[in-house]
Amino acid sequence: MVRGCAYLYEVRFYIFVRDCFAVVVKNTYPCVDVGVGFLSSIINEVVGYLGSGDVPSRVLRDGINRRVSNTVSKIMGVVHVKGHRWPSTIESILSRTAHALLKETALGVRSSRFIASTAEFCAYVDEVRAVICGSPDLLIHDLRGKSTFLVELRLAPTFGDYTPFIKMTAIKLAIHSWLLNNYYAGGGEWQLGYIALIHYTKEGGNALSAVLHPICIRVTDTVRSFITSAYRAWRGKSMVRVSDCKLAKLIYGKKFTKCINEEVLIDMPSWAASINGAINNELFRKWRAMQKEASEKPR
Repeated sequence: MVRGCAYLYEVRFYIFVRDCFAVVVKNTYPCVDVGVGFLSSIINEVVGYLGSGDVPSRVLRDGINRRVSNTVSKIMGVVHVKGHRWPSTIESILSRTAHALLKETALGVRSSRFIASTAEFCAYVDEVRAVICGSPDLLIHDLRGKSTFLVELRLAPTFGDYTPFIKMTAIKLAIHSWLLNNYYAGGGEWQLGYIALIHYTKEGGNALSAVLHPICIRVTDTVRSFITSAYRAWRGKSMVRVSDCKLAKLIYGKKFTKCINEEVLIDMPSWAASINGAINNELFRKWRAMQKEASEKPR
Protein backbone atom coordinates (compact mmCIF):
# COMPACT_ATOMS: atom_id res chain seq x y z
CA MET A 1 0.00 0.00 0.00
CA VAL A 2 1.20 3.50 -0.78
CA ARG A 3 -0.02 6.95 0.09
CA GLY A 4 1.17 10.13 -1.55
CA CYS A 5 1.44 13.87 -1.44
CA ALA A 6 2.72 16.50 -3.83
CA TYR A 7 4.11 19.98 -3.55
CA LEU A 8 4.04 22.44 -6.45
CA TYR A 9 6.58 25.22 -6.28
CA GLU A 10 8.76 27.63 -8.29
CA VAL A 11 5.90 28.26 -10.70
CA ARG A 12 5.56 31.33 -12.87
CA PHE A 13 1.98 32.35 -13.77
CA TYR A 14 0.91 30.46 -10.65
CA ILE A 15 -2.83 31.13 -10.83
CA PHE A 16 -2.94 29.77 -14.37
CA VAL A 17 -0.93 26.69 -13.42
CA ARG A 18 -3.00 26.07 -10.32
CA ASP A 19 -6.15 25.95 -12.47
CA CYS A 20 -4.67 23.67 -15.12
CA PHE A 21 -2.60 21.41 -12.88
CA ALA A 22 -5.41 19.25 -11.51
CA VAL A 23 -7.02 18.94 -14.94
CA VAL A 24 -4.00 18.54 -17.15
CA VAL A 25 -2.12 15.94 -15.16
CA LYS A 26 -4.69 13.22 -15.85
CA ASN A 27 -3.15 12.57 -19.29
CA THR A 28 -6.34 12.01 -21.25
CA TYR A 29 -4.38 11.01 -24.37
CA PRO A 30 -1.40 8.83 -23.46
CA CYS A 31 2.00 9.60 -24.91
CA VAL A 32 1.31 12.01 -27.74
CA ASP A 33 4.72 13.42 -28.67
CA VAL A 34 3.89 17.11 -28.89
CA GLY A 35 6.57 18.73 -26.73
CA VAL A 36 9.76 18.11 -28.69
CA GLY A 37 9.72 21.46 -30.49
CA PHE A 38 8.99 23.43 -27.33
CA LEU A 39 11.65 21.57 -25.35
CA SER A 40 14.29 21.67 -28.10
CA SER A 41 14.30 25.45 -28.09
CA ILE A 42 14.78 25.48 -24.31
CA ILE A 43 17.56 22.87 -24.34
CA ASN A 44 19.36 24.65 -27.19
CA GLU A 45 19.24 27.87 -25.20
CA VAL A 46 20.73 26.10 -22.17
CA VAL A 47 23.54 24.63 -24.29
CA GLY A 48 24.15 28.05 -25.83
CA TYR A 49 24.55 29.66 -22.40
CA LEU A 50 26.90 26.91 -21.19
CA GLY A 51 28.94 26.86 -24.39
CA SER A 52 29.49 30.61 -24.44
CA GLY A 53 30.10 30.89 -20.69
CA ASP A 54 27.49 33.65 -20.59
CA VAL A 55 25.69 32.28 -17.54
CA PRO A 56 23.81 34.75 -15.30
CA SER A 57 25.60 35.12 -11.96
CA ARG A 58 22.54 34.12 -9.94
CA VAL A 59 22.23 30.89 -11.94
CA LEU A 60 25.93 30.17 -11.56
CA ARG A 61 25.69 30.65 -7.77
CA ASP A 62 22.71 28.30 -7.76
CA GLY A 63 24.71 25.72 -9.70
CA ILE A 64 27.64 25.92 -7.31
CA ASN A 65 25.69 25.94 -4.06
CA ARG A 66 22.51 23.95 -4.61
CA ARG A 67 22.55 20.20 -4.03
CA VAL A 68 19.45 18.07 -4.41
CA SER A 69 19.07 15.65 -1.52
CA ASN A 70 15.72 13.88 -1.71
CA THR A 71 15.09 10.15 -1.44
CA VAL A 72 15.19 9.50 -5.18
CA SER A 73 18.58 11.18 -5.58
CA LYS A 74 19.91 9.09 -2.69
CA ILE A 75 18.71 5.73 -4.02
CA MET A 76 19.93 6.61 -7.52
CA GLY A 77 23.39 6.79 -5.95
CA VAL A 78 23.36 3.01 -5.44
CA VAL A 79 22.09 2.20 -8.94
CA HIS A 80 24.77 0.89 -11.29
CA VAL A 81 24.60 0.67 -15.08
CA LYS A 82 27.57 -0.77 -16.97
CA GLY A 83 29.71 2.02 -18.43
CA HIS A 84 28.27 4.79 -16.29
CA ARG A 85 30.43 6.97 -14.06
CA TRP A 86 29.58 9.76 -11.68
CA PRO A 87 30.85 13.25 -12.58
CA SER A 88 33.90 14.89 -11.05
CA THR A 89 33.57 17.97 -8.83
CA ILE A 90 33.90 20.37 -11.76
CA GLU A 91 31.51 18.31 -13.87
CA SER A 92 29.02 18.28 -10.98
CA ILE A 93 29.06 22.08 -10.91
CA LEU A 94 28.51 22.15 -14.68
CA SER A 95 25.62 19.70 -14.29
CA ARG A 96 23.96 21.70 -11.50
CA THR A 97 24.40 24.89 -13.52
CA ALA A 98 22.73 23.21 -16.52
CA HIS A 99 19.79 22.19 -14.32
CA ALA A 100 19.48 25.69 -12.89
CA LEU A 101 19.55 27.14 -16.42
CA LEU A 102 16.90 24.66 -17.58
CA LYS A 103 14.48 25.75 -14.86
CA GLU A 104 15.28 29.44 -15.24
CA THR A 105 14.69 29.26 -18.99
CA ALA A 106 11.63 27.02 -19.00
CA LEU A 107 9.78 28.82 -16.21
CA GLY A 108 10.27 32.13 -18.00
CA VAL A 109 8.83 31.01 -21.35
CA ARG A 110 5.48 32.53 -22.30
CA SER A 111 3.41 30.07 -24.31
CA SER A 112 -0.31 29.79 -24.97
CA ARG A 113 -0.09 26.00 -25.01
CA PHE A 114 2.72 24.84 -22.70
CA ILE A 115 3.39 25.84 -19.10
CA ALA A 116 6.43 24.63 -17.15
CA SER A 117 6.48 23.99 -13.42
CA THR A 118 8.54 22.12 -10.85
CA ALA A 119 7.19 19.90 -8.11
CA GLU A 120 8.10 17.34 -5.48
CA PHE A 121 6.08 14.14 -5.24
CA CYS A 122 6.13 11.86 -2.21
CA ALA A 123 4.70 8.43 -1.47
CA TYR A 124 4.75 6.33 1.68
CA VAL A 125 5.84 2.79 0.81
CA ASP A 126 4.79 0.26 3.42
CA GLU A 127 7.35 -2.35 2.39
CA VAL A 128 10.21 -0.17 3.64
CA ARG A 129 8.20 2.02 6.03
CA ALA A 130 9.57 5.14 4.40
CA VAL A 131 8.41 8.22 2.54
CA ILE A 132 9.96 8.31 -0.93
CA CYS A 133 10.24 11.81 -2.42
CA GLY A 134 11.48 12.93 -5.80
CA SER A 135 11.52 16.06 -7.95
CA PRO A 136 11.43 15.78 -11.75
CA ASP A 137 13.56 18.43 -13.40
CA LEU A 138 10.47 19.83 -15.10
CA LEU A 139 6.78 19.18 -15.56
CA ILE A 140 5.35 20.54 -18.80
CA HIS A 141 1.58 21.00 -18.93
CA ASP A 142 0.03 20.81 -22.38
CA LEU A 143 -3.16 22.86 -22.08
CA ARG A 144 -4.44 21.95 -25.52
CA GLY A 145 -3.81 18.22 -25.23
CA LYS A 146 -4.82 18.11 -21.55
CA SER A 147 -1.75 16.18 -20.48
CA THR A 148 1.43 16.58 -18.46
CA PHE A 149 4.83 15.19 -19.33
CA LEU A 150 8.04 14.95 -17.34
CA VAL A 151 11.52 16.11 -18.30
CA GLU A 152 14.84 14.79 -16.98
CA LEU A 153 18.11 16.49 -17.89
CA ARG A 154 21.48 14.82 -17.57
CA LEU A 155 25.07 15.78 -18.30
CA ALA A 156 27.13 13.03 -19.91
CA PRO A 157 30.76 14.07 -19.33
CA THR A 158 32.12 12.08 -22.27
CA PHE A 159 33.08 12.43 -25.92
CA GLY A 160 32.26 8.78 -26.53
CA ASP A 161 29.35 6.45 -25.82
CA TYR A 162 26.77 8.26 -23.71
CA THR A 163 24.13 5.50 -23.68
CA PRO A 164 24.87 4.52 -20.03
CA PHE A 165 23.87 8.06 -19.02
CA ILE A 166 20.65 7.78 -21.02
CA LYS A 167 19.89 4.52 -19.19
CA MET A 168 20.40 6.15 -15.78
CA THR A 169 18.11 9.00 -16.81
CA ALA A 170 15.43 6.55 -17.96
CA ILE A 171 15.54 4.82 -14.57
CA LYS A 172 15.06 8.11 -12.74
CA LEU A 173 12.28 9.10 -15.11
CA ALA A 174 10.48 5.81 -14.44
CA ILE A 175 10.66 6.43 -10.68
CA HIS A 176 9.29 9.96 -11.04
CA SER A 177 6.55 8.69 -13.36
CA TRP A 178 5.46 6.22 -10.70
CA LEU A 179 5.46 8.90 -7.97
CA LEU A 180 3.37 11.21 -10.17
CA ASN A 181 0.97 8.43 -11.12
CA ASN A 182 0.67 7.27 -7.51
CA TYR A 183 -0.39 10.71 -6.33
CA TYR A 184 -2.86 11.30 -9.15
CA ALA A 185 -4.57 7.91 -8.88
CA GLY A 186 -6.12 6.92 -12.18
CA GLY A 187 -3.76 9.18 -14.08
CA GLY A 188 -3.27 6.56 -16.76
CA GLU A 189 -1.18 3.49 -17.49
CA TRP A 190 1.31 5.34 -19.69
CA GLN A 191 3.38 8.43 -18.86
CA LEU A 192 5.18 10.54 -21.44
CA GLY A 193 8.61 11.83 -20.55
CA TYR A 194 11.59 13.41 -22.28
CA ILE A 195 15.26 12.62 -21.74
CA ALA A 196 17.47 15.62 -22.45
CA LEU A 197 21.15 14.74 -22.50
CA ILE A 198 24.03 17.23 -22.81
CA HIS A 199 27.36 15.73 -23.83
CA TYR A 200 30.83 16.86 -24.90
CA THR A 201 31.50 17.28 -28.60
CA LYS A 202 34.29 18.33 -30.97
CA GLU A 203 32.01 19.06 -33.91
CA GLY A 204 31.36 22.50 -35.37
CA GLY A 205 33.69 24.23 -32.96
CA ASN A 206 31.29 23.62 -30.08
CA ALA A 207 32.21 22.14 -26.71
CA LEU A 208 28.72 20.83 -25.92
CA SER A 209 25.84 19.27 -27.80
CA ALA A 210 22.45 17.90 -26.79
CA VAL A 211 20.06 15.11 -27.74
CA LEU A 212 16.38 14.93 -26.84
CA HIS A 213 14.36 11.71 -26.77
CA PRO A 214 10.68 11.16 -25.99
CA ILE A 215 9.93 8.02 -23.99
CA CYS A 216 6.60 6.49 -23.08
CA ILE A 217 6.78 4.66 -19.75
CA ARG A 218 4.30 2.03 -18.66
CA VAL A 219 3.71 2.74 -14.99
CA THR A 220 3.43 -0.59 -13.16
CA ASP A 221 4.20 -2.11 -9.77
CA THR A 222 7.57 -3.16 -11.19
CA VAL A 223 8.71 0.41 -10.54
CA ARG A 224 7.54 0.27 -6.93
CA SER A 225 9.42 -3.01 -6.45
CA PHE A 226 12.54 -1.39 -7.88
CA ILE A 227 12.18 1.60 -5.54
CA THR A 228 11.85 -0.80 -2.60
CA SER A 229 14.96 -2.77 -3.60
CA ALA A 230 17.01 0.38 -4.24
CA TYR A 231 15.95 1.92 -0.94
CA ARG A 232 16.99 -1.22 0.96
CA ALA A 233 20.29 -1.23 -0.93
CA TRP A 234 20.89 2.40 0.02
CA ARG A 235 20.12 1.70 3.67
CA GLY A 236 22.35 -1.38 3.58
CA LYS A 237 25.18 0.41 1.71
CA SER A 238 25.01 -2.05 -1.16
CA MET A 239 24.34 -1.68 -4.88
CA VAL A 240 21.60 -2.40 -7.42
CA ARG A 241 22.88 -3.47 -10.83
CA VAL A 242 20.57 -2.82 -13.77
CA SER A 243 20.94 -4.94 -16.91
CA ASP A 244 19.13 -4.30 -20.20
CA CYS A 245 16.53 -6.89 -19.23
CA LYS A 246 15.91 -5.31 -15.82
CA LEU A 247 15.72 -1.86 -17.40
CA ALA A 248 13.13 -3.05 -19.93
CA LYS A 249 10.97 -4.52 -17.15
CA LEU A 250 11.24 -1.25 -15.25
CA ILE A 251 10.09 0.84 -18.22
CA TYR A 252 7.46 -1.51 -19.66
CA GLY A 253 6.44 -3.73 -16.75
CA LYS A 254 7.57 -7.22 -15.81
CA LYS A 255 4.53 -9.01 -17.28
CA PHE A 256 4.97 -7.23 -20.63
CA THR A 257 8.66 -8.01 -21.08
CA LYS A 258 10.65 -11.13 -21.92
CA CYS A 259 14.38 -11.58 -22.33
CA ILE A 260 15.82 -14.32 -24.52
CA ASN A 261 19.61 -14.45 -24.47
CA GLU A 262 20.56 -10.78 -25.07
CA GLU A 263 17.38 -9.77 -26.89
CA VAL A 264 14.60 -7.85 -25.13
CA LEU A 265 11.05 -8.65 -26.29
CA ILE A 266 8.48 -6.00 -25.39
CA ASP A 267 4.70 -6.36 -25.58
CA MET A 268 3.42 -2.87 -26.37
CA PRO A 269 0.92 -1.14 -28.67
CA SER A 270 2.08 0.03 -32.09
CA TRP A 271 1.76 3.70 -31.14
CA ALA A 272 4.09 3.16 -28.15
CA ALA A 273 6.57 1.28 -30.33
CA SER A 274 6.53 4.19 -32.78
CA ILE A 275 7.31 6.77 -30.08
CA ASN A 276 9.88 4.64 -28.26
CA GLY A 277 11.72 3.20 -31.24
CA ALA A 278 14.60 5.70 -31.14
CA ILE A 279 15.10 5.58 -27.37
CA ASN A 280 14.91 1.77 -27.32
CA ASN A 281 17.82 1.70 -29.77
CA GLU A 282 19.82 3.66 -27.18
CA LEU A 283 18.68 1.65 -24.16
CA PHE A 284 18.97 -1.93 -25.43
CA ARG A 285 21.57 -3.72 -27.53
CA LYS A 286 18.86 -5.86 -29.13
CA TRP A 287 15.12 -5.42 -28.82
CA ARG A 288 11.93 -6.30 -30.63
CA ALA A 289 8.32 -5.21 -30.20
CA MET A 290 5.55 -7.79 -29.77
CA GLN A 291 2.16 -6.22 -30.36
CA LYS A 292 -0.13 -8.79 -28.78
CA GLU A 293 -2.24 -6.01 -27.32
CA ALA A 294 -3.44 -4.96 -30.75
CA SER A 295 -5.31 -8.24 -31.22
CA GLU A 296 -6.76 -8.11 -27.71
CA LYS A 297 -8.46 -4.72 -28.09
CA PRO A 298 -12.28 -4.86 -28.26
CA ARG A 299 -13.74 -4.41 -31.73
